[in-house]
Amino acid sequence: MVMRSATIRSKWLGSALLKIRKAAGLTIDDVSARTKWPPAKISRIENGVVRVHWGDVADLLDLYQLTDGAQREALLGLARSAREQGWWHAYGATLNHPFADLLGLEATSCAISTYETQIMPGLLQTPEYALAMVGASRVWERPEDVATFVDIRTARQAVLTRSEPINLWAILGEAVLRQRVGGSEVMRGQLRHLREMAARPNITIQVLPFSAGASTGMYGPYVVLEFPQPGLGKVVFLENLTGGLYLETEEEVGRYTLAFDHLRASALPTEESMKLISAVAGEL
Repeated sequence: MVMRSATIRSKWLGSALLKIRKAAGLTIDDVSARTKWPPAKISRIENGVVRVHWGDVADLLDLYQLTDGAQREALLGLARSAREQGWWHAYGATLNHPFADLLGLEATSCAISTYETQIMPGLLQTPEYALAMVGASRVWERPEDVATFVDIRTARQAVLTRSEPINLWAILGEAVLRQRVGGSEVMRGQLRHLREMAARPNITIQVLPFSAGASTGMYGPYVVLEFPQPGLGKVVFLENLTGGLYLETEEEVGRYTLAFDHLRASALPTEESMKLISAVAGEL
């Protein structure tokens, strides 16, 4: 199932409210009669079509007599986060909706697994690498848009160094190391940055060498995001030139998670990966 990114958190919340309502033995008409809300409003909330106010969520949970305090707080927090504006909203129209929502999901996630085949993951790019990458693309028509994109790429990396950082596991195809984005000097700096980031306890970096042969990684790059809140599953993000797609069904996420496990097994161990990164840097 492919989802528009703007509805992901709303859909999670709606699905949870639907399950809780049914567990309480209430129909939509029952809820409508007690809240005086139109049935269509309740249906839209449960389908994730609208971003429901946290106060309405609290009213529904009271009506459903939810006794699980942790679940209640998680759902209220989800409702608040779906309506909050993060630092990235200041960039307005510069961001397309899928990428803007990715920034929000990264900020609230506890773990990210990413596999890249040709370019450095955004969370690990140096400003010079990011500038060289987007600056070389004819998709960016205005110089100020290029500069803004680089600023955003840099700012989003705060999730790796904040007081409670996310855990990042990155698997890089060997081509990522050898694609000379920005030239030799930029790539040396980028590879040095990789080694420095890999020294952090919350970051693991592996390289999938050319010698590994055929693998599940041949189907393309992707990101799996995991969240700490009860009831929230993992989400897969597939980035493309104009934005991206999100997959969130259990079957789809399960396949990508299993594929990542296979990639970890096929990739070089972390120590060997660092040796290869250093060797490639030495060739520049």
